[in-house]
Amino acid sequence: MCGIAGYFGTERFDAQRLERALAHRGPNGHGHWSAETGANRSVHLVHTRLSILDLSNAAAQPMRDTESGAMIAFNGEIFNYRSLRAGLGGQAAFTSTGDTEVLLRGLTTRGTAFFAELDGMFAVLLYDPRARRLIVARDPLGIKPLYYARTRAGGWIFASEVRAILQSGLWAGGLDAEGVLDFLRFGCLQEPDTLFAGIHSFPAGHFGVINVDSPERMRTESFWPIERIMRTPPPSGDVGAWHDEVWHETMKEHLESDVKTGVFLSAGMDSTAILEAIPKADRERVTAFTLAGELTSTDEGALAAKTAANLGVNHQIVRLSEADVLAWVRDGFDAMDQPSGDGVNTYLVSRASKAASLTVALGGTGADELHGAYGHAESLPKLARVMAAAGPFSGLMKWGAVHGYRAMRGEVAAERLELMLDEAPSLWRMAYEKRRFYTHTQIQSLWPEAAGLVQSWRVPSDWPGEFARLDPFNEVTLAELKGYMRNMLLRDADWATMANQQELRVPYLGKKYVECVLRIAPARRHPGKGVKKPLVASGISHANQEIIRRPKTGFNLACGQMLLGPLRDQFHASAATLNNRLGFTLDAELALAQLTVTRSTRDAFRLWSLMSLGLYVQRHAGDGGGVALG
Repeated sequence: MCGIAGYFGTERFDAQRLERALAHRGPNGHGHWSAETGANRSVHLVHTRLSILDLSNAAAQPMRDTESGAMIAFNGEIFNYRSLRAGLGGQAAFTSTGDTEVLLRGLTTRGTAFFAELDGMFAVLLYDPRARRLIVARDPLGIKPLYYARTRAGGWIFASEVRAILQSGLWAGGLDAEGVLDFLRFGCLQEPDTLFAGIHSFPAGHFGVINVDSPERMRTESFWPIERIMRTPPPSGDVGAWHDEVWHETMKEHLESDVKTGVFLSAGMDSTAILEAIPKADRERVTAFTLAGELTSTDEGALAAKTAANLGVNHQIVRLSEADVLAWVRDGFDAMDQPSGDGVNTYLVSRASKAASLTVALGGTGADELHGAYGHAESLPKLARVMAAAGPFSGLMKWGAVHGYRAMRGEVAAERLELMLDEAPSLWRMAYEKRRFYTHTQIQSLWPEAAGLVQSWRVPSDWPGEFARLDPFNEVTLAELKGYMRNMLLRDADWATMANQQELRVPYLGKKYVECVLRIAPARRHPGKGVKKPLVASGISHANQEIIRRPKTGFNLACGQMLLGPLRDQFHASAATLNNRLGFTLDAELALAQLTVTRSTRDAFRLWSLMSLGLYVQRHAGDGGGVALG
């Protein structure tokens, strides 16, 4: 797990700038490699290392393949590297014991087709001098980030974080109005865009190729067609046994580590199932970790401790004081690579567990999205069917529903419903609207200067074809995987753990396991009644059955309490930044006064997100100018 950066072009490249910008991602080592490619162009690779597998210098990067001369900078883990290494000649053919050399050898001998064989989380930059090309790639689910931009002189720059590109000195741009609007619409930035014009997220499940002799464009190609997998039936035989076998194989691979490893354990089903799947022989070397403290909405320590004791796993609870929580929350906002209303809670858990020497942690991120655990995975298909059955009367039905909502729940709720119904019969677009933060009217009130841009949101160009002919449940599932999970949960998990020099592994998103679950019929994954995630629940022992029956909780911060108390001044300062720099008209005192009355958790989360945006703009968007709106 590391930080990587790369550059190709004619400008002077300062590798030390990038090393400093990514140092928090790789405290155990750093390296830089460069080569001239002709026509006054050069290629550079930068790496900062967090040592996880093969702690020796033999695994240092950038790494060179002695036969081809190819160089690689790689961030992440290849979980099936042992089986891949066996197919490439076994350990005798390698000088290191980790996964980087396996990845390098596979790409130099099998080419870009090798990406389809990988089960892992990764961002890759590889320069092949024989083919005179730079290869870029990102893992199928987008667990690891990779950003790119064109430089002032038309070069290419890549990095694990947006902030590294901002600090490179090679990019010249400003805030992107559509990026700001995406944040207001959905509470997070929507790939491929960022908050900055011209800086984009490289697409998950794709590789890209830049020919150094004709570098005007980058050719990209998918190596993991998820929609095709969702249409592939499971193997014949016992589907449950097949699922269990794949799950346990995935867990075994995710436990590979040469450093101290643990599990983020809540009192929920997903992390409990991870702990249950650890082989008994390995449990004594694993630590389960739970965070509790002041200014949080729940305390899961007691039940988590009981779960760990039932399985014979060492368990550690850390309880933070109010002063610690507030200090760490402020540090969490400082650590963000892109603004987010979420992620600070993960930062706190990561920081506390790293202080307890956990360098690798396993977490349950992605389980709900993959298994369709949200209620709208069922309710939206039902709603779409009802509207389709209404035929010519669907417009009247929509009108009645919206007006009824207005009478019962108010104007904002009615507008939210109307925006969602406007997207019917497209289930994936309805699922996106279900995640909406601010409505059109709210955005226009908050940011009047952007009134002409708020009426529609951009559809990622590669999406519509992927949703054709999918089962309705699968369509919503795919929207969640490619939308909310990737744009918020995974992005936040990365910066929040890497800021603490910790690697978070998410076994529910192992490629083999994802392919297994998506091939199982929706009725088996979420039958509609009873247990929401039967595939996950099937792995929980009798001793921990109460986990299955209890409502979903987690380590959540009391955002409203902090906004109305110790972070009140910080919210005011953030509002002033948004008003002065972007042209917002946010009345901080009025917003907090309304929160005092409503005590709404959702309203508090939205204001928390605005505070995040204001703090980020103040810190990373330079001193002058605002945002171009047209």
